[in-house]
Amino acid sequence: MGYNSQQFCSSFSQFNSEHKELTMQNGSLFGKLFDFSFKEFITLQIVKYLYILSMVFAAITALGTLGAGFTSMQFNFWSGLGGILMAPIVFFLLVLLARLLLEALVATFRIAENTSILVEKN
Repeated sequence: MGYNSQQFCSSFSQFNSEHKELTMQNGSLFGKLFDFSFKEFITLQIVKYLYILSMVFAAITALGTLGAGFTSMQFNFWSGLGGILMAPIVFFLLVLLARLLLEALVATFRIAENTSILVEKN
């Protein structure tokens, strides 16, 4: 009904060896950073964080544009209003540019990965 210690140890070692093969195949981000042969790409793993950072940068830039618009309203109303109205446009354009660049980068790396898979099969 239950496992004896020998069966448990053999099933555990089998699970452990399968798990090691899986982690070696997928690899960790830290392990890939020190892969000097550059056989594994880390870009696809960190691209979402790069996109988040670019959105934060776009938000800070838009807030700066908004603040500059309010500040310049003291001296010239229309210039300040233009800065205030430009803030959401600046945010949208920066996020759009970041998204386009990151998508192009991801597409390039996926092409490289698929090409290496095709080369290994042949």
